[in-house]
Amino acid sequence: MRSVAFTFLLAIATAFACGLASWQWHQGNFDTLFGAPPTPVGERIYDSFKPDQVKHIRVSTNGVNATFSLTKDGWQASSPWIDRMDPRAAVAIINFTLSLRVEDHANGDEIDLSKVGLNDGAVNIRLESADHTPLAKYNLGRVTPWKAEVDGLEQPAPTVFIQPRDKSHKRYIYSCAGDITSLFKDGLKFLRDHHPFYFNPITLKFIRIRSQQGDLTLGRDTAKSPWRIIKPIDLSTDPTAAKTLLEGLFELQAVKVSDRLESAPQPNDKVVKNLQIGLMSFDLETETQLDISPIESPEAQVMKATVSNRPGTVFDLPVKPEPGIISLANLPLSVNELRDPSLTHLHIPSLRGVSIRPATGPEILISRVPEKPWMVEINHETSEANEKNLYALLKAVTTGRATGFVSDAATDFTPWGLDRPMLKLRFIATDDKVLELRFGMDAKGGCFVNRQGTPTVMRVDPSLVATISVRPYEWRHARLWSVDRTNLVSIERRLSGKPSLFLKYTSFNDDTWKAESEGRDLTGSLDPMRVNYMFSIIEGLKVTRWLSSTDEAASAALLNPSLTLAVMEKTRDDELNFTVINTRTIIFAPASKDANPSFYFGRLNTDIQPFLISRDIYQKLAIELFDK
Repeated sequence: MRSVAFTFLLAIATAFACGLASWQWHQGNFDTLFGAPPTPVGERIYDSFKPDQVKHIRVSTNGVNATFSLTKDGWQASSPWIDRMDPRAAVAIINFTLSLRVEDHANGDEIDLSKVGLNDGAVNIRLESADHTPLAKYNLGRVTPWKAEVDGLEQPAPTVFIQPRDKSHKRYIYSCAGDITSLFKDGLKFLRDHHPFYFNPITLKFIRIRSQQGDLTLGRDTAKSPWRIIKPIDLSTDPTAAKTLLEGLFELQAVKVSDRLESAPQPNDKVVKNLQIGLMSFDLETETQLDISPIESPEAQVMKATVSNRPGTVFDLPVKPEPGIISLANLPLSVNELRDPSLTHLHIPSLRGVSIRPATGPEILISRVPEKPWMVEINHETSEANEKNLYALLKAVTTGRATGFVSDAATDFTPWGLDRPMLKLRFIATDDKVLELRFGMDAKGGCFVNRQGTPTVMRVDPSLVATISVRPYEWRHARLWSVDRTNLVSIERRLSGKPSLFLKYTSFNDDTWKAESEGRDLTGSLDPMRVNYMFSIIEGLKVTRWLSSTDEAASAALLNPSLTLAVMEKTRDDELNFTVINTRTIIFAPASKDANPSFYFGRLNTDIQPFLISRDIYQKLAIELFDK
């Protein structure tokens, strides 16, 4: 017979077992009682929440406790300062927590916490939901000696020691890929937003700049509209400069932020301001103002500033550029830095005519009928235009940029030589709209341009004007001649210091040749592929640039040609009813005394005008034609 004591103990054990089973059924497992197993290598410690669930962040280290909450105005700190948290830091902490992938783990009893930075110097991080329910709690220790291979990264990533503080995980120490320990240095000061502005560039409506030079306002009608200068005058902006300003304001960062003393002047006090920048978005009715006080001394490296939506904070903004930091010097803040320096915004497809009027020389009129080549008319003579020079002209006036803005209210253009311009360019569109540019030169040799009908005078680099062809011969088509292969009889080539080579074209059907020099038949050693390659250059030969008929350097060089080509073709004389042989000869000579000159002079015997060809074309004409 069992004793009463034994029966009582058995009842207690049964009750405990039933209670434990009930608890296990309620919790899903026995982790809370006995401790969960470690998170396996390769898996994440925290994966049960999403980034947008995090509404509160708590960080503490070395006696400093910081509390942050997400509000309608972004992440805000309530301690140790009442200010804005750097949103980049908040994103970094959340993403880091969710990406804690286990590389290795050990039981906490086996680790000396002081050696891995998880004792008194650890960073305690806690993420909470809107109702302050913990989403993640852990201590961040030192960087480990090991690296981790992470998909998508070329270099191995650092790893850090992590100690979860959740009841079911705190028995283990993990090494996890990633490192954000630098965020928590110097009393957590890097968690405080060092950027005075916090805005969405897409929704920005106005940028107002007040400086000692006056007021400047940039604006746009919609979020998709281009930025324009609307004050002091209406002007197009330079898209690159506007982008630089937006990015600069977004990235502008203080080297130091501090609390404002109660006795310090407020932004609206009567203090001389060196600079004020105001931003307003489409969805807001108030302007955020950054007030920057004058520099304290010429040697000072920073300027003090305050921003209207953070009145308790003082920013030390860098005056001069520093590596990795946007300074005030990086920001384009004046009209001339922000305005569009383009000479024109021509719509090339709608262009139907260009008039070039140099001060000395006839007008050059270039025009076209759709689907037909550009034609040039000079002194009532029309021919096909040099499209290379036309391209250079259009490129100069569409991509060329002013180097400075001299005046926006000019009435007398004499000081810049624009009362008697050295060059006028007129562009005529298909709708008969006309744009005219006038180029002038002042007494010091500076070049200036004015768009006819406007009071604006811009300075331009003289090299821009030099790219525009203004001499009639420059507008000749680059094609020197055309050779009809069906009528080709022969080619005679003579290189300096070598005997003439006579190449007879024997068959059009299979492109065969005979070669003869000094009465000897050299056909057996002739490479027909090289001959045909040379002839392909000859038959469509184009010049690099036409020169003046009075060019002395070309005339002198061509007295001793280094290469002569004579092309003989059959021509049918219908009146006399027989075929004649027509010969055209080109001579070439180096354009410089260099051993391998970049250009060569040339002249066709039926033309008074010399030209230039490139070294590459010359070498193809002088190619070795025989097998060695």
